[in-house]
Amino acid sequence: MTAKGPLSILLPIAVFLIAAGAVYFSFTQRSTEVPEQQTRDKIPGVEGLNEGDVVDLPTLSSLDGQTVSLHQLKENRVLCVFFSPSCSGCTKDVELWRDLKGESAKRGVAFYIIDVGSDSEALKKLVAAYKLEALPILFDPNHRIGPALKINFVPSYLLFASNGKVLHRWDGIRNYERAKGFEQIKKFFQYNSALPQKSGAILGSGQYRER
Repeated sequence: MTAKGPLSILLPIAVFLIAAGAVYFSFTQRSTEVPEQQTRDKIPGVEGLNEGDVVDLPTLSSLDGQTVSLHQLKENRVLCVFFSPSCSGCTKDVELWRDLKGESAKRGVAFYIIDVGSDSEALKKLVAAYKLEALPILFDPNHRIGPALKINFVPSYLLFASNGKVLHRWDGIRNYERAKGFEQIKKFFQYNSALPQKSGAILGSGQYRER
């Protein structure tokens, strides 16, 4: 047999194997990718409350010495932004917070920004530095809110019904365009499904982590 003989046999086999490998690689890549819609709202690997969970909404303090009971609001929904002054990335959402305050008022949704990890003095410094006096900021002097509501990532956005049902959760809005984040949250302001009876259960525990 001449040298050309085995080459003519081996070449098609090699081409077939390369093509089969490319198809397999492409398939495995697609099967392991996380769909965009999942990464957009929640960050993979971050545990927390999920839609349908029901919790006891807490009573928190404001910097002017008032207390706010989130379970006794006149509105039937409340959007909470959980953050920490020690989280440098959180303050990049400040303009979004201002947008959400106005949109929440128009939609009849209560809106609060909640510090989960500092004392009142650290919070006051941050409010002064970023001129946040007009925003509704609350804090938990007992530092229990983070573990009680499974806040494991800041900033984290949670939309609750007045009975404590979680309607939606967004982790770190600035991970995609602010405008898109704003539109996503506005859509959930239209939430109108039936709500369960309040369970009175506080779900889970844990420590938040900053990005």
